[in-house]
Amino acid sequence: MNISFLGGANEVGGSCILISVSNKNILLDCGIRQSSSKDPLPDFKTIQDKGGLDAIIISHAHMDHIGSLPIISKEYPFAKIYTTIMTKDLMKVLLYDSLKIMNNRELEIPLYAEADVENMMNRIVAINYMREIEILKGIKLTFHIAGHIAGAACSYIISNEGTIFYSGDFSIFSQKTIDGLKVPKLRPDVAIFETTYGDRLHSNREVEEQRLLDFIRECEVNKGKILIPAFALGRAQEILLIIKKALNKNIIKNIKVYVDGMIKDINRVYKINPLYLKNSLGKKILKGVEPFYDDNIIPVDNKELRNKILEEKEPCVIVSSSGMLTGGYSQYYAEKIASMENGYIIMTGYQDEESPGRKLLNLLDKDEDRVIEINGKLIPVNCNVEKVGLSAHSDKSEIKSLINLLTPNNIFMVHGNEEIVKSFTKELFKEVRGRVYAPECGESYDINIKNPRKQLKRQIKRIIGINDILDESNIKKLWEFIFENYGERLFTIEELIYIWYGDNKIKSIDIDRIEKLVLNSVYFDNDMRRLFLFKCKTIDEVEEETKERELKPNEINEIVKKYFNEFHFKKASIMYEEKKIILSFDFPYTVNKTIYDSIENFKEKINWKVEINPSVNINAVNVLIRELFYDVSIKKISYRMEDKKIQLILNSQYNCNGSILKEFKEKTGLDLLIQNSVEIDNELNNSIIEVKNKIFRMEQNQALNFIDDAFKEEEFKPYKKSVKSSGEGKYIELFFITSSIGNKYKEKLKSLVENTGWNMSISHSANQNEIINFAVMLCKKNDIILKRNPSFNSSNLSVLLKPENKDANELKPIKEEFEYKTGCVLNW
Repeated sequence: MNISFLGGANEVGGSCILISVSNKNILLDCGIRQSSSKDPLPDFKTIQDKGGLDAIIISHAHMDHIGSLPIISKEYPFAKIYTTIMTKDLMKVLLYDSLKIMNNRELEIPLYAEADVENMMNRIVAINYMREIEILKGIKLTFHIAGHIAGAACSYIISNEGTIFYSGDFSIFSQKTIDGLKVPKLRPDVAIFETTYGDRLHSNREVEEQRLLDFIRECEVNKGKILIPAFALGRAQEILLIIKKALNKNIIKNIKVYVDGMIKDINRVYKINPLYLKNSLGKKILKGVEPFYDDNIIPVDNKELRNKILEEKEPCVIVSSSGMLTGGYSQYYAEKIASMENGYIIMTGYQDEESPGRKLLNLLDKDEDRVIEINGKLIPVNCNVEKVGLSAHSDKSEIKSLINLLTPNNIFMVHGNEEIVKSFTKELFKEVRGRVYAPECGESYDINIKNPRKQLKRQIKRIIGINDILDESNIKKLWEFIFENYGERLFTIEELIYIWYGDNKIKSIDIDRIEKLVLNSVYFDNDMRRLFLFKCKTIDEVEEETKERELKPNEINEIVKKYFNEFHFKKASIMYEEKKIILSFDFPYTVNKTIYDSIENFKEKINWKVEINPSVNINAVNVLIRELFYDVSIKKISYRMEDKKIQLILNSQYNCNGSILKEFKEKTGLDLLIQNSVEIDNELNNSIIEVKNKIFRMEQNQALNFIDDAFKEEEFKPYKKSVKSSGEGKYIELFFITSSIGNKYKEKLKSLVENTGWNMSISHSANQNEIINFAVMLCKKNDIILKRNPSFNSSNLSVLLKPENKDANELKPIKEEFEYKTGCVLNW
């Protein structure tokens, strides 16, 4: 076989790979480059040189994978296009929107016409996951769930010359809208993987989601406006569900969320394809529940509302396309919000090197001359610019996990910037047995597979094989047959149809009708993680449908809201096995005591216990302080929760009104201690190691590099260095994961001070994200399953674990390693 890389190799954008196998040419994806400095189209001449196309396979609907498809489909109209049903529906929205944008740009000739899109759509053969079909003589294709976005698929191609696995863009972890990658133990001879984030490990997802909510709450206090530019397909839906959940749980409140741009069209496609979504979301849609909008989350559909959003003084969140600020309504909002001092622009995804989004993020390191060009205008950037990691691509460890699962003999790494691909393949080469390639655009590879690997086949040996139309009157017969012969084995709709009729020639009209029949049946149930798979309910489950049953979690949630909503709880955790509810509040010490009457009534209603979580929400304390001391310059907030005290350090002298302290105490149940910066500066100056020889001092960057070199061989290194000022002048502050780790190097700092001529100190702050991520990594490494994410207590530098499957003795080695490497205490 021959593999030619026409686009998307050593770059992100323009994904396009030509496979020549068994005398047929198959194209994997057909994307477009969105960088203004590059040719937007893949190398189509190679297709022509190799004799044209016989079939096209599309992994998912992002424009860097489908953007030039109308062009090549017009050139080779007899080549059928294979993709999932969800991707087909999404492609229609994306390509028509792209056409509209091209037609509206001055002095630009559109790459294709509306008729080209319409004709291309008619050539699509949409198939479900896990259904093997013969796309060309002797060549079979199966799609598997890729994660990443709804409808995304990994392609598995079987031919007599060998098997090929193409990952497309994929993600192993579960998101709000979809589950992660689901691939069986396949046996490919050749595999092609994305490498977008092959140089990094992602930060903890829950921590990043909480950061997003913290910014929204901060914006609410400051009566500002947040713009979240988001990729209309995938990322925007994730953000909306994160915010909607927080609004429903009163984690954030008193703020409107506006949804603009193509996101609205994508939301509609999600609603008509519930089986391609995560179980919880898909089931809601099947029950008629609106997934994305409510009274606080509002679609924007006219210019008047857009102007009103920007003009009114009320705080708000705007989620708008495009995600890199390259177009769409996000540019319209960014023009206005960038110059607001109480404005926020939060980037949540990949940013091309030349995009306005990347240029905006580059301003994070600048204190002056913060200006960005949007729509040809130079806009001063006075707003807060932040990045929140909500990537839907796999990171380095996840890519390696998939490679290790499949163990292919030939490995090609694509869809990544050149330096990332090269560093990843160099690292991978040392760890796997297969041949590893880092192809460039324009390169072709001949792969001679002498002995193709044997493939595992999914067998359906027993069938009913009758011509009677399957409907409500006889579906019980199908259930009885499958239950007797296959038990609770999972089947696709196509496989259920095959068992009934015994015929592989399945019509799409039958799939749609029988899918609805099975969904509404009492005899079958969806798989918990893959809604498109179905299994027989047991006899007991079928009988249980008409009997009185235990309350389900969603029903319990509704009862909890009924009894406790008036107390404005932040979160209600359901401990199903213990039949217990734990209510969390921002300020548990001040909850109205009448709640205990409601707890008793609740217990009488469903015989469940209710407890109040005693932990105070530190973020809520922070927001309240900044609201009460809005006009005061705050230097630092320290938390002493064991004493129910908060220490507030101000930059200047301030005579605090006693009523403010009283109000704070009434709202939180905590005492607020105020200390002025003069006292703190004295403490700070005492912690700075001062240079004795003040005649010589290195240039700033040279000194910072000198520090890096000095720590090269050390076990622990500072993750950040910052030049700061005190009453005695400038000094360099070193940030370690915690100050106790940094204090190991006090003697080394004394030497660095004398060698550089710079005063230095060790920061007292702790890197919460790294601490939690390290705890999670240790748990995964030692097969510890956590009931929930570790929680960090900044007041006493401790982390709390809630393990499901380990006792105290088994956790001791982890405790020792964690405390040694972080300087924090590990509790459970």
